[in-house]
Amino acid sequence: MTQPVESLPFPDVFRRFHATVGNHTFRGLVLVGTLQADTPSLLIAGLNPERVAFLLTDQSRTGGLVAQCQKRLAEIADQVSLRCQPDDWFCPEGDHSNVLSVYTGLRAVLDKWSDLDRHEIAVDLTGGKATMTVGLAKAAHVLRLESVYVDSDYANNRPVPGTQRLATPEDPYLVFGDLEAAEARRLHNHHDYAGAEKVFRDLAQRVPGNQEYAVYADLSAAYLAWDSFAPQQASVALDRVLAHSRLPDGLQALRPTLEEQRRSLARLTAINQQLAQRSPQVDDALAALNDLDQVLALLGSLHGAAQRRVAQERYDVAALMRYRCLELLSQHRLATYGVWTAEPSFKQALQRVPDLEDRYRQTQRTQGFRKVYDLPERSIALFDGYMLLQALGDPLVSGWSIGEIRQRSYVRNTSILAHGFRAISRQEYDQFASIVEHVLERFFKMIPQPRQEWEQTYRFVQLAE
Repeated sequence: MTQPVESLPFPDVFRRFHATVGNHTFRGLVLVGTLQADTPSLLIAGLNPERVAFLLTDQSRTGGLVAQCQKRLAEIADQVSLRCQPDDWFCPEGDHSNVLSVYTGLRAVLDKWSDLDRHEIAVDLTGGKATMTVGLAKAAHVLRLESVYVDSDYANNRPVPGTQRLATPEDPYLVFGDLEAAEARRLHNHHDYAGAEKVFRDLAQRVPGNQEYAVYADLSAAYLAWDSFAPQQASVALDRVLAHSRLPDGLQALRPTLEEQRRSLARLTAINQQLAQRSPQVDDALAALNDLDQVLALLGSLHGAAQRRVAQERYDVAALMRYRCLELLSQHRLATYGVWTAEPSFKQALQRVPDLEDRYRQTQRTQGFRKVYDLPERSIALFDGYMLLQALGDPLVSGWSIGEIRQRSYVRNTSILAHGFRAISRQEYDQFASIVEHVLERFFKMIPQPRQEWEQTYRFVQLAE
């Protein structure tokens, strides 16, 4: 013969339960309809949220669950002062007895509580039919809601009064987080920095004590901003990465590269401040374009971005970046003669090459132009810039036929991102990129910076998968 479970007055049950709550607090609490009032009453009084919602079934609605909870809470009015009175409880209409109806009811609650952050809302997984609990648990995981549960000891398949205690189910990310992290690394290494940051940031919040995820999230954020040519924002994120005295093993060996990337971002920020104004001053523009370190930072960012777009098979965007590399190289070299392509003045250049105008006309004839023009009075286009460099005898183009630039640029000019209406193929991109590579090789033979070191700085680091 089974022994009956001893009864215990509800105020005593609550007193023991409340001792297990600790510092758990939530602004909103969502409960499912059951046929007993003890569990929801314990949670409402123990957590004492600002807002309460019930997803009732037809049976629990007609059975007077809400009224029973009011009666239970009245018994402990001397122990707790409720922040949300029963008259303010929200009970969405409908029979929430299956998974889909639970989703619908929860959506109504979240719409009504749209001013609350998701982590401020808890859902109760204790009561209700199994399908209701499963549905609520799945929704809580997807929506990043907190979960609570009233655990207890059992005798004769019934809870033993006074043993009820608050439990917070552990996040499955504690076990499965490494699987998500592997996907985030894959996204990062395929240059989807927005997707990688989102997953890493989520892991950093959900897996306590693991600083590695926060570091990776900041690194992805830095590269996302850098890829969008927002160097100051990228600097802030990269500063957070480098602030760690000990980086994750996969990054610790790359700290020198990251530190050099941080210095390059500082140079990019400086040149942005000088040239990104609507009407920059000529002296500022020439100073920036004459600064080799700043030019290399901008050139490296463009070159690296082109390489990443090729890896993603986005050849039109890659060609656009490559074209800009060609422009920047000519802008830099012309600036050494005091010529700014946006507002050209040839005073300094004519002092160094007095017959520049005649040389420029002759260069045009050599390139097959039927009609020749005087020195540009307005902005200088890409090929005009290279013809000027040829006329100046600049070492970047000296002894080389610049006509290849004009011929190969045709592919870029006919792409959808330039003046055309079609995407370019990998083969067409490679043909255009080869001329840019040739000009880069000539450029690096003129300067003290080794190309390999330069490329390494602007190659975003990969994460070990």
